Amino acid sequence: MRLVLVGPTDSGKTTLAWALARRTAEKRGRAYLLDLDVGQGSLPGTVARFRLEGEEVLEEERLLVGRVSPVGAEGWLLAASARLARGARGPFVADTDGFAKGPRAERLRYQQVEALGAGEVAVLDGALMAAFAWREDLRVRRVPPPPGVREKTPAERLFRRTARLLAHFRGARFRALPRPPGDPMYLFALLDGRGRFLGYAALVVERGERGLFWTPVADRVTRVVPTWVRVPGVLIPDPATASSGAG
Repeated sequence: MRLVLVGPTDSGKTTLAWALARRTAEKRGRAYLLDLDVGQGSLPGTVARFRLEGEEVLEEERLLVGRVSPVGAEGWLLAASARLARGARGPFVADTDGFAKGPRAERLRYQQVEALGAGEVAVLDGALMAAFAWREDLRVRRVPPPPGVREKTPAERLFRRTARLLAHFRGARFRALPRPPGDPMYLFALLDGRGRFLGYAALVVERGERGLFWTPVADRVTRVVPTWVRVPGVLIPDPATASSGAG
């Protein structure tokens, strides 16, 4: 099974995706959940692959997209989707973001299904049926939203996104790192030598070609990349509390 769920925001994709992944893991011993929702997923601006075995849920790999909407980051999202799918050594369920209306959304979702190498597409709310219904080699079906699903307000979505970013920074510390060009109103992403996302960093103080960052990442960083994910409010403590040898 290589199933992709598509549909508008707040149609129940995430609830259904996790339920299907858990059910598949119970039946087959192992399954994967691909979290491809850059706006309302487990960490805004990123995508990830989770392995489910028994009661265990393990995050195997996380990759940067750099925006909380796929618009403007389509290439990053498609490349990351393909990489996460390649790493799934068994059946997977892919949860996508809520960009679902208009020709641009239809093209992106179609390209994403192709990049994932999916064999099945479940369409919630019918918004994207036309993009896939003509494909004879795909199993395409309309599915109803799970019970209890409701549309959230923009303020609720922003609150959830901010809460996840703030949780990501728990245990953060000051660290000196290379400072690439980028707006300090937005977060920087820290990557390892294999292109995997290690965590976010917020620029606190400019130090020439380096900067003092607030980050939860303690591992070796190979590359610092600017993003379009805004620094959440009330995140960074007074840099005067940092030791002179931070980093």
